[in-house]
Order: sequence, then structure tokens, then C-alpha cells
Amino acid sequence: MRALRKALTVATAALVVVAGSIVVSQPASAAAGCRVDYAVTNQWQSGFGANVQVTNLGDPVTSWDLRFSFGAGQTVSQLWNGTVTQSGAAVSVRNAGWNGSVGTNGTASFGFNGTWSGSNPAPTAFTLNGVACTGSPVTPTTTPTTSPSPTPTQSPRPTTTPTPTPTPTPTPTTGPVTGNAAQLVAGMGKGWNLGNQLEANINGVPSETAWGNPVVTGALLDRVKASGFSTVRIPVSYLSKIGSAPSYTVDAAWLDRIEEVVKLAYDRGLYVVVNMHGDGYKSVSGSWLICDASSQTAIREKYQKVWQQVASELGGYGGRLVFESMNENFDGQYGNPTQPCYSNINAYNQVFVDTVRQTGGNNASRWLLVPGWNTNIDYTTGSYGFVIPTDQYRSSAIPSNEKRLMISVHYYDPWDFAGAENGTYTQWGPNATDASKKTSWGQQDFMDAQLKKTYDAFTTKGYPVFVGEYGSIDKTAFDSSNNRYRADYARTLVATAKKYGAVTAYWDNGHNGQYGFALFDRRTATVTQQGIIDAIMGS
Repeated sequence: MRALRKALTVATAALVVVAGSIVVSQPASAAAGCRVDYAVTNQWQSGFGANVQVTNLGDPVTSWDLRFSFGAGQTVSQLWNGTVTQSGAAVSVRNAGWNGSVGTNGTASFGFNGTWSGSNPAPTAFTLNGVACTGSPVTPTTTPTTSPSPTPTQSPRPTTTPTPTPTPTPTPTTGPVTGNAAQLVAGMGKGWNLGNQLEANINGVPSETAWGNPVVTGALLDRVKASGFSTVRIPVSYLSKIGSAPSYTVDAAWLDRIEEVVKLAYDRGLYVVVNMHGDGYKSVSGSWLICDASSQTAIREKYQKVWQQVASELGGYGGRLVFESMNENFDGQYGNPTQPCYSNINAYNQVFVDTVRQTGGNNASRWLLVPGWNTNIDYTTGSYGFVIPTDQYRSSAIPSNEKRLMISVHYYDPWDFAGAENGTYTQWGPNATDASKKTSWGQQDFMDAQLKKTYDAFTTKGYPVFVGEYGSIDKTAFDSSNNRYRADYARTLVATAKKYGAVTAYWDNGHNGQYGFALFDRRTATVTQQGIIDAIMGS
């Protein structure tokens, strides 16, 4: 399963491997000057991550094509926030469906993972829509388009700044959080992810609008609740918002904004799950929660300090708030878990539980959510090294026969249908009409067997399971019937999870259209995929 790619991308990202010459398309307008900031964010044996920011120094453009060449045989293996082609050393990256419009002095960014051998020098020359990026405006060779498209730009600033609906400050509860596992599962019901929002960042700087989504509003959450969802999962990145050692102080304004968004959801009667999302991705600039890094003592100290502050900031909320320790943490190499990396993930989970509990108040009894390796079901339920944390600091008011820990897994199988950004597999399930468009594995029987594993390993022992992400991308550009199978997939996943006593939360990244996961238009707070929502709610 390759859910890491999904979580990092605004789901329009695509990796296209081609042989021969680079496919060329005419840009909507030429750039009249540009600057490129190329940064290798991390590097490991044979692999590296990089962030690229393009600044348009000329007139607005409505699409962009950035070209450069590697000097030492490097290759792009995975890219997000754009589409890539590579022929030999030559690389072309085009905008995704949502970030093509870049105004004067505006920016667009993308990131990628690559491979290298011997050396990894940065490219020395770039062109944007055929114009050399020198860092200064130049006289365009063609007349640029003067009216940018309304497509949202990738900018850390929203085009408008709506004021969130004011809501009263919640009254802190004084008693312990109550509710056993069965009551929690029933209450959380069907969930939805506020994805690519508070975990969005540019060059390691978190911003809720960095990946093209507008600021979160109460109107959006009203629509989510009215559609039948009971839980909102809020992924959060901290990254550069964390200060230096030894205090590792989280930026106060960022903490306040996190609480504002939590409050918008909580005060509407929704369950809320808050996690630490992007800080453990090697491909993100400024990431630090890296399980195979050498500085594990410092990492754990930083992790402890951040969760101490977050838990204290949100400690007044009652039992409908759940904390999740981290998201899809692993060593960056898909395959069997490695040691000591898995032991370090277990250690992070233990630090998380101990830290939150010791902040006291409601945190001593609230439900806490922990994942295994990359939230992969096999690697969490099997004999690969996952250890459920001890809960020694929990409130004595919790009945001794009850747990207050739940287990996080994600589900995107088969990835060829759910996440691979191409038109090869567009149908799923028994209703598929074209066998060539349906994978040979990952159908209903496989889904049932996977979720049964979570039931046998955890639910039967009192630890409820949270399928914190699932979903499939929009491939209607290749198959007009694709949404029917996306709905079948969601319906079956939710029904199967319910059968095995698990909670679910659909992954919505806010992007509508090709390769998007969105169920709503976040700018207008309207439904865009009623059929999928109906399938979820009817399960």
C-alpha cells in the first residue's frame, strides 16, 4: 500500500513514465521572467527529497511547464502538486489541475522524491513556459494572457479571508471522559477528513491554504454534518512552527488556529480527531519525526514537548475530542518493516500516551489513537513488531476492564484502483462491467479479510479500530462510470468496517476533478459527490 503518497499530495499529483521524447503542450501564456528555488530537503542512500518553488516575475500565466535537466543521472520517482515526464536527464513538470494560474509575483510549488548515485548536484538552469528563469523580469517573446484563470493558485494566502462563524468557547468538563469502546464507535459513526488543510505547507512552513484550499469555515463543517458525517479528522503539521531546543515552543498563533478549527467542528456536535501529520515525511522540508534518523533522543524530546503543548491547549474539550499520535510513519522505503525503526515508532506512541495523560484533566481519560507501521493493516496486525502502548498514567476513574486506546489503520487497496493516477483500472467490485478495468486482487473478499484481521487483533481485546483514511480518486476522465465504482468501494468499506466494529473516515483532500478525492467544494460549502456520500451513509 502506498498511502504515504496520497497523504502528501493534493490528489492531482501524477507520475508519468514515458520513453523517448518529452511530450510538449502549448502553455496558456508565456512567462515574462521567473525565479526558481530548488532545495534538497533530505537525502538518504540512493534516494532524496526536494522542494521546488517557482516565482512568476512577469504577467499572469494560466498554466505552467517548468523544465530542467539533471547533471548526474538523477531520476524523479514520485512527484506531487504537478505532473512529470522525464527523458534521460531532461525533466518537464507541468501544473496540476488546481495550481496552473500564477499571478505576477505569485508562486507555485511542487515536491518530489528521486534517486541518485554518486552525486546529487542541483540543476543549474530552468525554463518556465520556454523562458529562462534568471531571477529577473525579461521581455516576453509572446504576448502573455492578461486575465488569469479562476483556478485557485497555490499560495499560502487565501484569495479571500472569510471570518469563521463565531461560536462560544466550550465549557471545560470537570469530570473524567466517559464512554466505553462500543459507545465510542457508535458515536463516531462515519467520519470525514479535512485533508490537505492544516497539514499543508510550502517549504516546511505550515499554512492551511498552501495547497489551494480556502480557509476552513463553519459553513463547510455545517455542510459536512448535514451530509451525515459524525466525525471530522483534522490532520496537522507543525514543522517550522516549532521553536528551538530545549523548549520547542509551538508558535502561539498556529496553536490558536488549530484550536479555532477544532472548536468549529466540536461546537457543532461532531467528534474531532487531531493528529500530527506531515512532520514524519522524509519528503517534506523540515520533517523531523524520522524513525531511522540517528538523533532519536532529541526527536523524542521534541515530540514530547509538542504534544505536551497541544494537549494542554485542547485539554478543556470533552470526550468527543480524540488525539492521534502521528500519521503513516515509516522508514520511507515500501516493504517489510525494519528495525530499529519500528521500535522507534512504538517509542513515539508511548511518549505520546504518557505525555497526554500527564497533562491531566480530561486528557487523563480521553480516548487516544495510535498507528502501527505506515498505518498498514498487515504490518500492524501481523508479527512485525507493533506494540500497543501501556497506559499507566490514565485516570483511576476509568473502569479497570475498559481501554482508552484505539488503533489507527488506513485502507487504499487495491492502490491501482484507489490511488494510481492513470486510467488503467477504473472499476471495482462485483458490479464491474469491464473485466479489463478491474484489478485481479483487492476486491470484496480481500477487504473483508483485511478488516477481520483488525477485529481479531484489537477489537476483540477491547481496542477499537479507526480506519482513519480510505477512498478512491476520480477517474471519470477515463471512464464515465467510475464514480459508480467509487461509491461501491466506499459503501463496501464502511459496511465491512461496521461489521467488524470499526470506525471509518473518508479521505477528502479538497480537490474536485481528475484524481481528486473531494466530496465537497470547500469554497462554496456545497456537495460535489452526492452519490458517494449516499453510499457511505447507506452502509
